[in-house]
Amino acid sequence: MTQTKIKIGRKKVRINIKTIDELEKAMKNEGYDVASFENLNIEEFKSEICNLFNIKPSVAEHIYSNMSQCEREINYRSNNVQDFLDYMEKITEIKEYEKILWKKICKVDKIHIDRIEYDRKPSIQEDVEHMLNAIKNVKDTMCGKIDEYEKLRLYELETGIDENYIYAKDIELLKKMIIKDKGKVKNTYDEFTCNKRIYIDIPENMNSSYIKPLEGSIEYHEHISRNIPRIKRLIKNLDKYMKITSDEEGNTVCEINQSKALQDSINIAVAVYNQKEFKAVSGSDEVDDYCVAMEKEETVFESCRVNRLGKIGIGYNRFYDSEKKILEEIHKQIEEKKLDDRGNLVMYSRWEPCPSCYYVISQFCSAHPKIEVSVKFDKSYGE
Repeated sequence: MTQTKIKIGRKKVRINIKTIDELEKAMKNEGYDVASFENLNIEEFKSEICNLFNIKPSVAEHIYSNMSQCEREINYRSNNVQDFLDYMEKITEIKEYEKILWKKICKVDKIHIDRIEYDRKPSIQEDVEHMLNAIKNVKDTMCGKIDEYEKLRLYELETGIDENYIYAKDIELLKKMIIKDKGKVKNTYDEFTCNKRIYIDIPENMNSSYIKPLEGSIEYHEHISRNIPRIKRLIKNLDKYMKITSDEEGNTVCEINQSKALQDSINIAVAVYNQKEFKAVSGSDEVDDYCVAMEKEETVFESCRVNRLGKIGIGYNRFYDSEKKILEEIHKQIEEKKLDDRGNLVMYSRWEPCPSCYYVISQFCSAHPKIEVSVKFDKSYGE
């Protein structure tokens, strides 16, 4: 008789720390050589912890002060001691960054945030039969996987954008931080422009409950870890997206165009044509030294509607996709005799082009038959 081994799912073991004594016990259980914390004052505790783990004194001070208050016992759940210390470091960081951001925001009386919402505008299925064969031909004959150099180049570009621009979800976080009562927030929607505007009165202080999970939980640690980079970007770059005005009542108003921010699912495309590099980012035209969308009446290649699931002929028009911007720019420079109409073009991105971009690529190939085009990506569309 053959015996089958049955895998038993084991729940991940985590540590729970709410006092200095429990921290000492957890450290000793993990093999750290630490003295007893029982009779240490704050300076002695800071010296012991900082020397052992190379953490900032402010983090050690937070641990000591927080866990010495018996009336404020919070049970911090962590994977291990190092994870607990990271938790404490993130708490001290986010509190400091919140203060800096709030100092920037509280100078105005009101904030108006605009955002284009195409999804609210109903669309009907367009006839796309004439596009399907062209799209299939590009997918079948020109596509391949990006190499390690191309992955590294995309990473470099993404890192640069992370440091100098804001994402739409950064502004969503800002809303949560300043809206205390959603019922008092007014909004309007223009059906012609698809623009939604929300009107926010700045409160006296920040919304302290904008992070929903309870402090001490695993989820709280995850939330602040995600929020810190967002708050840092807001501190550094929000001014680029702000326009300060005043209303009829003399209130200082900060206007923010959220549609100018980058999408979190940003897709950078890079094309190398005869040793010259072109790059573009989907959606926004606000990135320096990147190809931008041309005026609609000046474009040559037709884009089409694609919804979020990748279905062609419905959804919103992909006029602002990165691949289209690049190919329009290369075509323009060829027409202006700045580039030869013969050579090799390699276009690559992290994500596979959408059906609209494939259709634009097919039109470019028809317009420039002496250019050999290859399309490379890392992840398939919708993966």
